[in-house]
Amino acid sequence: MVKRGKEEVQPRIVQLGPDTLSNHETQDTPPPDKNNATRIVRSISIRAPLERCFELITRQLEKTPDWDPMIMQVDPISIKHVRVGSMSRVAFNLSDANAFEEAIAMIRFFRPNKAISWASTHSTRLQEEWQVQHQPSGTIVTLILGYNPTGSLLRRLASRISLRRQLEKAVSETLENLKATAERPQ
Repeated sequence: MVKRGKEEVQPRIVQLGPDTLSNHETQDTPPPDKNNATRIVRSISIRAPLERCFELITRQLEKTPDWDPMIMQVDPISIKHVRVGSMSRVAFNLSDANAFEEAIAMIRFFRPNKAISWASTHSTRLQEEWQVQHQPSGTIVTLILGYNPTGSLLRRLASRISLRRQLEKAVSETLENLKATAERPQ
């Protein structure tokens, strides 16, 4: 108890962290640095149900996906997954070299069977936003990849130019791999 004037007040202790966040499935907060990041946008038509495609996408921060060449390893931190605030340790490979970067990735936006986005905390500040739309022959999946390298102005410019080609290739490969996985009989 704490005395405030003539009253005794019970201090309120609030624990903050991904496992104490609300369990709401929808959060309308856009990913950070969206305006400053270089963005790559690609879509693909997949002959699979929207729910199947969305499930594969949402699980990529729980278990290392075999269809995403940029994600080398995933180690979940949060107890509850696939909601705003869920976090995982992720090893990324953003270039053709065998080098990779480790980061914490956090889900920033989640709308069931519509969209999910996450952002990482590594030197390239990677952001992925996935959108799914029903179409008569299956699902249209859109991937918006944003990246914002850190460092000096010259280094950031060089990184944006050199990484762009590699990431465009990786985004196309990711979508093709997702298509093959989603269309494969279960």
